[in-house]
Amino acid sequence: MERYKITISQRIRYYFDNLISQGTPALIALLFLTFLIVAFLTSLLLYFMKAKDEAGLDMTFFEAYWSSLMHVIDQGTITGDTDWQLRIATLATTFIGIFLISSLVTILNTGFSNKLDELKKGRSLVLEENHTVILGWSSKVFSIISELMIAHENQSSSCIVILADENIDMIKDEIKGKLGSTGKTKVIVRHGNPRDPIDIMIANLNTAKSIIILSPEEAKSDAYVIKTILAIVNNPIRKKELYTIIAEIHSDVNKDIAKIIGKEEVTVVVSNDIISKITVQTSRQSGLSLIYNDLIDYNGVEIYILPVKNISGHTFKEAMFAFEDVLAIGIRKANGDIQLNPPVDTIINVSDKLIVIAEDDIDLTYVPNVKYKPQPVDKELLKKNTKAKSLQKTLILGWNDNTKIIVKELDNYVLKNSEVLILAEISDLTEKVKELDEFTPNQHVTCIKGDINDRATLNKINFEYYDDIIINSYSDLYETQEADAITLITLMHVRDIAEKLGRKFSIVSEMLDVKNRALADTTRADDFIVSDRIISLVLAQLSENKELAAIFEDIFDSDGNEIYIKPATNYAFENTEVDFYEISDVASQKKEIAIGYRIMSNINDPNSFGIVLNPPKSEKIKFTSEDKVIVISED
Repeated sequence: MERYKITISQRIRYYFDNLISQGTPALIALLFLTFLIVAFLTSLLLYFMKAKDEAGLDMTFFEAYWSSLMHVIDQGTITGDTDWQLRIATLATTFIGIFLISSLVTILNTGFSNKLDELKKGRSLVLEENHTVILGWSSKVFSIISELMIAHENQSSSCIVILADENIDMIKDEIKGKLGSTGKTKVIVRHGNPRDPIDIMIANLNTAKSIIILSPEEAKSDAYVIKTILAIVNNPIRKKELYTIIAEIHSDVNKDIAKIIGKEEVTVVVSNDIISKITVQTSRQSGLSLIYNDLIDYNGVEIYILPVKNISGHTFKEAMFAFEDVLAIGIRKANGDIQLNPPVDTIINVSDKLIVIAEDDIDLTYVPNVKYKPQPVDKELLKKNTKAKSLQKTLILGWNDNTKIIVKELDNYVLKNSEVLILAEISDLTEKVKELDEFTPNQHVTCIKGDINDRATLNKINFEYYDDIIINSYSDLYETQEADAITLITLMHVRDIAEKLGRKFSIVSEMLDVKNRALADTTRADDFIVSDRIISLVLAQLSENKELAAIFEDIFDSDGNEIYIKPATNYAFENTEVDFYEISDVASQKKEIAIGYRIMSNINDPNSFGIVLNPPKSEKIKFTSEDKVIVISED
């Protein structure tokens, strides 16, 4: 069989096609080469024709080449020629030049347009340093950006880079629509797959301060997050130093594998676990969700881990009373261990740091406080306490993946023979409830299948029998707005039932969109858990300081130190003028740390709902029997 022969023209065409495919730079280079070749050929013609210059002398080859090149580049130069031989030769050159210049303009215009299209695709490398990278896209992005903007207000400039497999014009429009101007914080959006090792490096992870991995709003989201962690830590072009990775995981069962892969580089936030624990704690203590929001957002007071000058050798109790407007709540040891609410006689070492509640990240110097002289505490106050566990009857309306966790967590807080009734409209409700039996030794869990928006169904329930009501979002079955609409309608029915019965229930409602909270009457907002916002706040805080993870874990865990809202009369006599130094002293002798109070007469104030955290310690106040003191305690 005769071998197919490749012709010279085919080979030339092949090389030409390859050159053209290289894009705008190759086309421009080819065009300039053509300029030079045309000018060279024309200059040879002029030289051998013995063309004359303007002085009437024969042109040298260099003069002929220069003249030809000018005619190619600038067609107007033809008007200056006087020799007819030169005019004829340069006329042809000028026509070729017109074609070449037009081609150059077209190529430049096309190249510029292509570059704009490429930039719109968001595939160019980010060259920022010390920036925060967000991998993935969800509704939590807006709260995270908003919080980081506040956190970075004391910086001259900051940068957040978002890399997601979404249309970047859509992302930019949503950020602008919901957040407006981001001020000194620059937000850069790039398009790429967060699970692709090549794509994620577009965000320049090697120079980033921290990396937040968002869980996608789809099935098998945890698997996607774990794959993203793998793409970062096992990337062949990663830096040698450790990354700071904050990863959002939905299910606690996937936490261990995420930690195995990421080791000390990854801090895992189990969103379902956190929301469930906060829901349970709030159901037992009205207003607790507001306290959590105050502590984990960047408005007002926050938790900081700070070095304190001159404090080495002093006790924790001395640190507690050293500052007028800073609350010491724990110690961060030199080896990284976190001690929240340690024994008051704990000695602080030179390399230790204080865990404090303060309004700003400030520079602290220990100075013995001469303003407060501890006084003997009345023994009657020391005897007063509130039992953490009680017999409880809980009504849960609605169902999502968190409901099982909520019921299991609630079992840690109640006495034996407590009861839970679940009303929800899901097909396998009975089977799901039966699965809870082995995890709830202190509770008897029953269920009714029904529509939580149907008033006739709700009227069949004896609401007077229950102490606490939890309204779960149908977040697994419906989109955000539809799920929130179901929650709002249910809440309106429950409030109406409560008013008709003349009862005040502890009602906790889970919302997905913070804007929908305002629709339910903000003067009664202390019974809301805005789940996405809380997780966003935690992610933002940990991206700035991952050591806070141990503190949050302790506070949210039923076995650790938690936040309790207790009667103010446990710490001060009714209508007796005291200051917060005295309140703190009484609390410390009960192995608690007082962090604030709640004035119940101000409960409808939409700005604070009566809650004051980190009050000035020397400020005098009188408590009524209805008021509360907020403490960190183990029970």
